[in-house]
Amino acid sequence: MGQNNSAESVTAIVTRRVLPGRKDAYLEWVKQVDQVATTFPGHQGTTGKIAGEDDECHVVFRFDTIENLKAWECSDERRQWLSQLGDIVEEGESRIERLTGLEFLFRDQLHPRAWKMALVLTAAIFLLILAFGPVFSALSAAVPGLPSWLWTLLQVSFQVLLLTYLIMPWAMRLLAGWLGR
Repeated sequence: MGQNNSAESVTAIVTRRVLPGRKDAYLEWVKQVDQVATTFPGHQGTTGKIAGEDDECHVVFRFDTIENLKAWECSDERRQWLSQLGDIVEEGESRIERLTGLEFLFRDQLHPRAWKMALVLTAAIFLLILAFGPVFSALSAAVPGLPSWLWTLLQVSFQVLLLTYLIMPWAMRLLAGWLGR
């Protein structure tokens, strides 16, 4: 299913209780819904997860902005697909959780515990400071005319970019098993 890992993305996790023996039908429904969702502006991927407690299944939708996610959520197409779930999931409200803050760094994980997110982020930031602190100190000494606040802004911006596009995607693949427990 489609996937693009933009730092500006918003993730919606929809949790439903699937009727006994209907998980395969639910995953097929998710695949077909993904094909429709890909036609909407800003769609960055859909993932179906069957691992859950008490026959819960999850669908993770990613869009580039909250506005594009809301356009999908309010669309006639989505309403039509939801109407086909009657013999696949239990009646009642599905749970929808939207992630837009630092949670986006953990977007491919399903509900990691907060302490695990904090631990991974702390380790990543600590290692970035250790690795690049001396480089930025040397650069600031080499260009003494720039104010310290500007060097700090440059260092933070560089580290956030590395975290978002390089380090966290790699760390999430490496730690997927542990984060999911």
